Amino acid sequence: DLGAMLGLLELATTNRSGAQIGQIMAVTGPMNGQLGLLSGLQSIDYRAAILGSLPVVDRTDDPWNSSGPVLTTLVVSTEPADYGVEILGDVQAMIANWSDLLVQDLQADGAGDGLRTFSFSQFSEGANANLGKEIGTLTSAALLLLAIILWFNFRSVRDTAFVTSLTVLAILATYGLSGWLQFFGVNMVFNAAMNSIPVLLLAIGVDYGLHVVIRIREELNLIDSKDDIERATLRDFSYEARQVAVRRGTVLTSIALVIAIFTDMVGFLSFRFSSLSFLQVFGTVIAIGLFLVYLLSITALPALMLMFPPKKLKLEKASSIEIGPIANGLARLSATPLKVGVIAVVLLAPMFIGFQQLEVGFDQRDQFDEEVPVVGDFLLLSDEFQNSRSPLYVVVDVEVFTPDGYAAWLAAEQVLLESPDVSGAPSGLWNLLAEAQVRDSTLNGLMSQLDDTNQSTWDELATYMLETPEGRELSSSVLASDGQQTVLSFQAETLDWQATIDLNQRMIDSLESAEEGLEGDANLRVGGRSLILAQTTSDVADSAIMSTGIVAVVILMMLVGIHSVRQRDVVQGMSRGFVSWIPLMMVVVWVYGLMGFTGYQINSQTVTIGALSLGLGVDYAVHFSIRLEEEVEHNPFADPHHWVANASATTGRAMWMAALTTAGGFAVLNLSSLLPLRLFGQAFVVAIALALLSSLVILPAFYARFLKTDAQRYISAMNEEE
Repeated sequence: DLGAMLGLLELATTNRSGAQIGQIMAVTGPMNGQLGLLSGLQSIDYRAAILGSLPVVDRTDDPWNSSGPVLTTLVVSTEPADYGVEILGDVQAMIANWSDLLVQDLQADGAGDGLRTFSFSQFSEGANANLGKEIGTLTSAALLLLAIILWFNFRSVRDTAFVTSLTVLAILATYGLSGWLQFFGVNMVFNAAMNSIPVLLLAIGVDYGLHVVIRIREELNLIDSKDDIERATLRDFSYEARQVAVRRGTVLTSIALVIAIFTDMVGFLSFRFSSLSFLQVFGTVIAIGLFLVYLLSITALPALMLMFPPKKLKLEKASSIEIGPIANGLARLSATPLKVGVIAVVLLAPMFIGFQQLEVGFDQRDQFDEEVPVVGDFLLLSDEFQNSRSPLYVVVDVEVFTPDGYAAWLAAEQVLLESPDVSGAPSGLWNLLAEAQVRDSTLNGLMSQLDDTNQSTWDELATYMLETPEGRELSSSVLASDGQQTVLSFQAETLDWQATIDLNQRMIDSLESAEEGLEGDANLRVGGRSLILAQTTSDVADSAIMSTGIVAVVILMMLVGIHSVRQRDVVQGMSRGFVSWIPLMMVVVWVYGLMGFTGYQINSQTVTIGALSLGLGVDYAVHFSIRLEEEVEHNPFADPHHWVANASATTGRAMWMAALTTAGGFAVLNLSSLLPLRLFGQAFVVAIALALLSSLVILPAFYARFLKTDAQRYISAMNEEE
C-alpha cells in the first residue's frame, strides 16, 4: 500500500537528530516524490473514464467486449481571441474544417471508414446549412402555391405578380432591417423558430394584397353600375374612374387592415417580455415584416394598379357579385341568433376540457433534422452515450481551499457518482489537480503536505492556484478567481424536455441531502445550459397566454374605438365592439381545445397560434362588419337577409379567397423536416378555418340587431330631409 509506505518514510525521521534527518532525507526524498506521484495516479478513476467512452448499455454487462462505438474526447478552445478572430462563427468554421482534415489524416494512416469526428462546431455549421436550404425550399414552395391560388382568383398574371413581388420585397426588407438592428446592438440572432417567418409573411402579405385588389375591382364594378357608359373589360375604364376606385377601395380596405396589422404587431411584440431569446427575436422580426407588408399593400400595390393599365378581363370574371346558395344560407342563419349562440356554446363546452389537456412540449430532438449526418452523430451521442449538448455542472459555493471546502467537493462528487442519471465520470478541480501533480513537482509538494489540522498548508496551495500563472492556467475553467466557488462537470441525457425537468429535480434533492450532512456552510446547486433551457421552457406557455391576452385586450379596445368613431356614440361603440369580439375569443378556445384533444403541444412555433388567430380573426370580423354596415347604408329599406347575403357574396367571397391563400401558405410548412413547424402549419390551417367561419356564421347572427338600428336611423334621416 503506497499510503503505508509513505507513512513509514515519514516515521523514519522521528526522534532523529538534525544530521541524521539530513542523511535520511537524502535517501527517502526521491523515494517520497516518486511514491507520491504513484499515489496521485492511483486516486484517478481510470476505469470510470474508460467506461464513459463506451455506450451506456455496455458499461454494466461486459464492457471489455463491447462492439462499440467508442468515444474519444478532445478538448479544444472556442474562444475567438485564441484564433485571432472576433466572431464565434469563424472559430466554428475553423474547427469544423480541422475536424474533417483530422479524419482524412487518420484514414490515410490506416483507420477504417467507420471513423468520424463530431464537434458542436460541426453540429452548428451542419444544422445551420440545412436550415438555410429548408428555408429556401419552403419559401419557394409557398410562393409557387400562393401565386397559383392568386391567379385563379385574379385571372391576371399582372395583378398576381404585383402582390407576390411586393410581398417578397417586404420579406427581403424585413431581413435587411433585422440585420441593421443586429448591427446597432439589438439581439436578432437567427434561430430555428425563424424558419416559418418567410412563409408566414408570404401567406399574410398575400392575404392583405388580395383584399386590396378584390375591393378595388368591386369599386370598379360599382362605378360601372352607376353610370351609363358601356364597359366590357377592366381596361375599358378611364384613368379617372380607376383613380376613384383605387382611392376608395384602398381607404375602405385599409381600415380593416390597420386594425389587423396593429393587433398582430402588438401580439408579436409582446414576446419581447419573454425570457426566451428566440421568442423575442421571432416576435420582433414578424412584427417588422407585417408592418412592411401592410405598408406596401396600401401604398405600392394601389400605385402599381393605377400606373399600369389593367388586363382586358371581362367584368363578370373580374368581380362577380352573385348571391348564391352559400350566401343565402349564411343569411338565413343570421336570422336565428339564439340557435347560432346555443350551437356555439355547446361546441365550446368540450373545448374547455381539451384546453386543460394542452401541454408544453419543447423536446430538442424535434428541432433537428436527423437526415443531416452531423445531427445524426449528435443524436448518437445522446442515445448511446447519454451526453448532453453542453456539460452540466454542480456548483459548490464554499471557501475551496479548506478542509470543509474539500469535504463539500467530495460530497458533490459522491452525489454524481451514485446518480444513475450521470454518464461517465464527473470532472472537477481536485481531479485536475490529481492529474497535474504528476507533471508539476511544485504542485505535487503542495498536495502532499495538505493537513486537515493545519490551515496554512491549504493556504499555500490556494496561493499557488490563485496567484501564479501556472495555477490559474490549470484551474481557471473550474475555479473562481477569488477561491470561493468551484464546479464539477458531468454528462447526462437532456434531449427530452420532461426528462430534463425530472433530472433537474432529482439532482436538486440529492444535493440538498448531501448539503445537510456537511459541517460547514457550503452551498451545492446544479446548473447548465440544458437545465436552464428546460426550466425556462415553461415560459413558452406563459408567453402564449400573455401574448394572447394582450392581443385580446388590444383588439377589444380597437373594436370599441372604431365602432365608436363610426357610430359617433360610445355606448353603441362598446356594444358593437364587444359583440364583434366574442366570436374571436371563441376561436381561441376552439383552437387550443382542438390542440389539446388531438395531442398537439405548445412549442416554439405553436406558441404564436393564439395571437395569430386573433389577428387574422379581427381582420375578417372588421371587414365583414363594416361591409354589413355599408350594405345597410346603401339599402336601408331591405331586411337583414338581404344585407348579410350581399355582404357574403362580396366581402365574404374575398374572405374565402384570403383564407384559402393564407391556409395554402401555412400548409407548405408540412414539407418541413422539423416537427414543430409541421404542427404549426397544421394547427394554423385549422385556426384560419375557424376564424373565417366565426366571422361568416356567428358574427352576422349577433350583429343583426345593430343593422336594424342603423336602417331605422337612415330611414329617419331620409324622412327628415323630405
